[in-house]
Amino acid sequence: MPSHVIYSRKSQEEDDKQVQSIPDQEAEMHSVALRLHLTVAERLSEARSAKAPGRPVFDSLMRRVERGEVGGILCWKLDRLARNPVDGGRIIWAIKQHGLVVHTPQQTFSH
Repeated sequence: MPSHVIYSRKSQEEDDKQVQSIPDQEAEMHSVALRLHLTVAERLSEARSAKAPGRPVFDSLMRRVERGEVGGILCWKLDRLARNPVDGGRIIWAIKQHGLVVHTPQQTFSH
């Protein structure tokens, strides 16, 4: 059965803005996993901007989704996953074609 992964991201350019820290994002998503009775296999994080494609941790995660190894991603907000159309399209495609489920504290996205 495909696993669930917590993915957290904080852009290095956002140091002066009110964006939750990676540990804060992980703690909130752990609470979501408990509430939804999900087992989290791994916590992934990176400190990179998502304005353009090319984040190594995200790209590796998406390859694992495409291989069927990861079935769910828990993230604080959708913009932690994608802020550019290429990555956004990858997430949408994975939801439609690979059955990916994305959980945020407010909503669950699935096909």
